[in-house]
Amino acid sequence: GFYTKDELQMMIQRRTTQKALANETINATITERSYQHEAIRSVTEVLDRKHREALLVMATGTGKTRVSASLIDLLSKANWAKRVLFLADRNALIHQAKTNLNDYLPHLPAVDLTKDKEDESSRIVFSTYQTIINMIDGEADGDNRFYGVGHFDVIVYDEIHRSVYNRYKHIFTYFDGIRIGLTATPKSEADRDTYALFGMEPNNPTYAYELEQAVQDGWLVPP
Repeated sequence: GFYTKDELQMMIQRRTTQKALANETINATITERSYQHEAIRSVTEVLDRKHREALLVMATGTGKTRVSASLIDLLSKANWAKRVLFLADRNALIHQAKTNLNDYLPHLPAVDLTKDKEDESSRIVFSTYQTIINMIDGEADGDNRFYGVGHFDVIVYDEIHRSVYNRYKHIFTYFDGIRIGLTATPKSEADRDTYALFGMEPNNPTYAYELEQAVQDGWLVPP
């Protein structure tokens, strides 16, 4: 696919309006824990170096959704992101994420594609992989794809270890935005390698905060 004229103009405009992420303040009302700040800074360092992919491995219960909300807030304020796509593999996860992000980011209009129709005013779009692939396969509107390759500046893949394989891998290769993967349990099997998706060495994500460390630090308790 090709960028639209408006999307190309936005890219050119960002060459002068984009701010260095290292200088941006993290919103402590969304993420106040030190490891969450470390996770966000790890991503911003990668993006400031012109990389476009980041993988966060964080134990369940350590606030992956909060971290993603804080990142969206920071990227939005620094003029890196106007439109964000948040993907998960189940409706329940999408509804939960939208409810939470609406609380954290009330100033950014959001839509849940599993329930409502998209309109151009949405800044954050929530969808399951199934719904979004129907929209980019051209099934929803004849041969016209609703979303072009440059529509979203950032795509957040929740529970990335479960989902972006086989047919759904096309979503990963179709959109030309910054990719942020979230998972508690990355896979490294040959046909389901979470690290390879992001062009990373096995067991070497952008940032990791795993169960053992979270228990040791007193944020979680052992099963």
